[in-house]
Amino acid sequence: MSRLLFFVLLIACLAFGAHVYLTQPPEQPDFANRERNPGEVKLVAVTPPLVAARKAEETRETVARLTGAACVEFAGVAATDLPKAREAFAAFKLGDRLVERRVEDITRHWVYLPPAKDRKTAETTIADLRKKGVADISIRPDNAVSLGVFSTEDAARRFLSTMDAKGVKGAQSGPFSKELREVTFLVREPDTELVARLAVLQRDYPGALMRAVTCPTQ
Repeated sequence: MSRLLFFVLLIACLAFGAHVYLTQPPEQPDFANRERNPGEVKLVAVTPPLVAARKAEETRETVARLTGAACVEFAGVAATDLPKAREAFAAFKLGDRLVERRVEDITRHWVYLPPAKDRKTAETTIADLRKKGVADISIRPDNAVSLGVFSTEDAARRFLSTMDAKGVKGAQSGPFSKELREVTFLVREPDTELVARLAVLQRDYPGALMRAVTCPTQ
């Protein structure tokens, strides 16, 4: 009798253990332990489908419009983006098919006398100017004589008029300093593949424009 009771209890224990095993939810693997530097993982921005579709259509239209152009101009690259843009264009390995043109803004204007043949002549000119009541003058490295530097072209022209009134002969006004505003890249004889790559690159430069242009003469 005791042996029968033992087997009954054994079967009951096995049945209970099987029940617990089968009804317990499966243990989820912990992948966190497998990650490298989990604290440094960041979510990268995802482009919405509609935006991605619009950009793809714009690229397709650009390629269709420029395919077959003798020269394509990639204009409007800001001065701050120039190093990055130069690196991107260098990867195309265009050689002399690539022309870079700077677009500059004049930031200062000046009134001056053209360069003298030597410094002694420039010093003689300054002595004569001081006799006429002209002050704040200096000799430039090329022996030109600076009569004044101004923030606007109008101010420089007004000062030039006062120099004329004082009998200063040969004075001129013109740009004194320039600041780079943007850069234009011109590509000669681009094939369809290159035009497509340029169109994709354009997405990285919001102000950039691509257009077919007449190739400059060499």
